[in-house]
Amino acid sequence: MIIKRDKFDFEIGYLVKSPCRDCAHRKNLPQCADQCSLINKVRIILARGISCAGRYSTY
Repeated sequence: MIIKRDKFDFEIGYLVKSPCRDCAHRKNLPQCADQCSLINKVRIILARGISCAGRYSTY
């Protein structure tokens, strides 16, 4: 069984609004970012992405 973990950036999408915009802790930026679970989820999703504008395969 093959597990596909990575996705192309066009499969992930893009942020239309900062997750910090409506946050109650916004006044503590950027110090609060390292402890924020929502920012952590965004980082994980983006880290799995593969740029579709990168080098082209030789296959």
